[in-house]
Amino acid sequence: MPKLIVLTEGIEPTSFDLTKEVTSVGRVDDNDITLPHPSVSGSHAELVLRGEDVHVRDVGSTNGTFINGNKVAESPLQPGEVLTFGEVELKIDGPRKAQSHDKHLEQGVRLGNLDDAPKGPAKGFSKKSDKSGKYFVIFGVIVAVVVIAAVAMAWLKFKGG
Repeated sequence: MPKLIVLTEGIEPTSFDLTKEVTSVGRVDDNDITLPHPSVSGSHAELVLRGEDVHVRDVGSTNGTFINGNKVAESPLQPGEVLTFGEVELKIDGPRKAQSHDKHLEQGVRLGNLDDAPKGPAKGFSKKSDKSGKYFVIFGVIVAVVVIAAVAMAWLKFKGG
């Protein structure tokens, strides 16, 4: 059975067994694992058991969820990895998997990754025609002609009258 061992001093209890399919983690008492530290959000993350694998999912925390110093939104965990909620560090304990899970879904974009983005418009897409602009111009011209005709008729009536 996997468990979390608290590495940060002052957090009690010092370990948590992961027995539920989804375990909530946060600062408030409503969570399955309560980490009473100001850097931990009230509802910070979830630990999800998928078979014998443990996955962590950040649920919109303020200070982020990290695995071995890398910020993640969702990721599988390996025994021995350091999981950080805000400033609270924990280590996942359990049998080591033969296959490494080193693919983490990162939260946000690093500035260095922006250089790899494609330049220019995406291929395969074309701009749809905007007919509403044409209709607006036609309607405007018709209104202008009607207004001019009404003014001209009123002017002729008063001048000739």
